[in-house]
Formats: sequence, structure tokens, C-alpha cells
Amino acid sequence: MPQQLTGKRVAIVVTDGFEQDELEKPRQALEEAGAKTEVISPKSGTVKGWKYTDWGTEVPVDKELRSADPNEYDALMLPGGQMNPDNLRTDVTAVQFVESFVRTGKPIAAICHGPLTLIEANGVRGRRMTSFPSIKTDLKNAGADWVDQEVVTDQGLVTSRKPDDIPAFNRKMIEEFAEGRHPSRLRSFTPATGTGKPETTTEGTFAGTKEKSSQENLGSQGRGQN
Repeated sequence: MPQQLTGKRVAIVVTDGFEQDELEKPRQALEEAGAKTEVISPKSGTVKGWKYTDWGTEVPVDKELRSADPNEYDALMLPGGQMNPDNLRTDVTAVQFVESFVRTGKPIAAICHGPLTLIEANGVRGRRMTSFPSIKTDLKNAGADWVDQEVVTDQGLVTSRKPDDIPAFNRKMIEEFAEGRHPSRLRSFTPATGTGKPETTTEGTFAGTKEKSSQENLGSQGRGQN
């Protein structure tokens, strides 16, 4: 596979109950394309996967969310599994981390139930996307244009429905991650909760952030991102 993602760093945000194949297979594809991936979680140590109908294997956590800086990553990947996004969407630090990628126009890939976390991060309104069918109503109620397709892309957002869609998901994810930031998302971001600002992004960890204007942010795109 061509090394389309050489030099790119990808954050994979999960907690216990992620669907095993939806982490491992996309991660393998990203690394084969040259990306460096890191599993980031509210937990330290390991996170336990879910394999179809029962618990799967444990995966080492590379970095805890509380010490992770979103500016160090070029793209975000959100695996599914029912328990995983349900827990992430109620974790304030996880939502803030994901919302940083939404605000800054960095590419995001989410599969199955993964888009649930994007609802909390103000990342679905006005976006064309898909998901596991059981969360279709959640996404539509949050303002998404939901469609039933194996993979959907919209300004750097890649979504798929289920593990069977992983080959198509991987292809589009690599393509969008290689393209990098989508500046139009900076203009379209409209936070529903007041936690974000359309004209600013943030630098640094959550313990000590500083604001950076969209003009500064766009001006840095040609340099080594994050």
C-alpha cells in the first residue's frame, strides 16, 4: 500500500466496549499507509474490546485523555460498539477532545455507533453521514442528513454503518486523512452548547489552553501539523 499517510498522527479515542474489528482493522490500514496511531482513552492501562456477542481482547492505551493534546494529531478515528460511545459522550474531557477536531476542520472518521460522540461534540449538524441504523434518529434529531450507504464523506468527515463496511471505510478514511484539514468546516461550525467559538481554535492541553484565531490556524496548514 502506498505510504499516503507518512508523517501523520492519528488519535483513536475509545473506552471499554469498543467493537474489536472497528478498532483493529482500520488501525492496521492506517499504519500500513504510514500513519502513526495512538489509542487514547479516559482510562489508563488497557481497554477491553467487544467481539460481536461477547468481550474481546484488551488493547493497550497509549495516552490518557487528560494528558492528550489534540493539536499533536492530524486526524481522529472513532470506532463503534454500543457501550464505547455511550460512555465517551458523557465524559466531558472526551467530548472536548473530539470537539477540537470539529472546530479545527481536521478529518474525522467514525463507524457504526461512533458518531454518537460527534453529536455531543457539535459535529453532525448539517453533515451528510451514515451510521448503524439504530442511531439514525439520534443523528437526524441532531441535524444530520442521514443516508443508508456503506461509506459517506462530507468535508473530511467519513462515516460507515457496520463492520462489513470496513474495507470501504478504510479506503475513504485514508483518502480524507491524506488530504488533511478542511477549512470550510471552520466557517460552518456552530456550537450548540456555547462551549466552542466559530472564529477560534485552541492550543495546548485542556489543563492550559490558549486561543488561536482561524486565520492563524489556516496559515499553519502548510507546516507540519500537530
